[in-house]
Amino acid sequence: MDFAGKTAVITGGSTGIGKALAAGLAAQGMRVVIASTSSERLEAAAADLREGGAEVTTVVCDVADRDSVRALAARVEREFGGTDLLCANAGATTTGPYLDHGDGDWDWVMDTVLRGVTNCVQAFYPAMAARGSGQFLITGSQTGFAPGWLLNHGPYVVAKAAVHALAMALRPEAELHGVGVSLLVPAMTETEITQAGQRSRPGRYGAARPSADLGVVAGSATPLPDHPRSLTAAEVAERAIAGLKRNEAIIATHSGMKPIVEDYARQILAPYDAAVEFRSERVS
Repeated sequence: MDFAGKTAVITGGSTGIGKALAAGLAAQGMRVVIASTSSERLEAAAADLREGGAEVTTVVCDVADRDSVRALAARVEREFGGTDLLCANAGATTTGPYLDHGDGDWDWVMDTVLRGVTNCVQAFYPAMAARGSGQFLITGSQTGFAPGWLLNHGPYVVAKAAVHALAMALRPEAELHGVGVSLLVPAMTETEITQAGQRSRPGRYGAARPSADLGVVAGSATPLPDHPRSLTAAEVAERAIAGLKRNEAIIATHSGMKPIVEDYARQILAPYDAAVEFRSERVS
């Protein structure tokens, strides 16, 4: 993808990975539209980005609200002639055991993390397909590739696993229409996502849960020899942009997580070996 002179829309674009993506893509010559639920955080981010020479438009948008996302897509179509890159990046998380999560916790995370992506696909994909060009960057999570490794991450793990499935299933169809789909898979990153509950959880979901510590699964079959360091949001964005240029299906950011993914893959494959053995025993 040639970024220069094109338009990128970034949900969750006022902080963290989203803001870093906006800065990196602007440096590549793109005009960037950053969307978030907070006008104050958007304007603060835009001021920082403009200091670096970025062409920035801000739009208040709640990705959990289908009409809000469609209004975002319509505005970009009207003002810039369409979206060349859609970064479905907005996220939210709760922490603590599943036993402690209520309906509002599940609804908020699933609406933001999963339906936030499906709403973006529904709003932006048809125009890209009709035009025969465009690209999606869908932000997943390392937890989507190793859901049993990290405890106390609540419904977020479930939502991100579904986001992974969506990205991988959408890609082959989108290719038929000239549209790229890349799944970004970050691990520990210096962002403010754990503050989302206290800062931006809508009242319709009830009171925010207090933050709790995240923890590595104690019984992991393949513990990491050295706990991988957290990356900055800028480092994650740099890797993401490099992967987008090559239209990579999966853009992993933390190389040190490979043993955990290999361990999870073994857990998936082992039952199939057992099924082969069972079938052989039955035949004999």
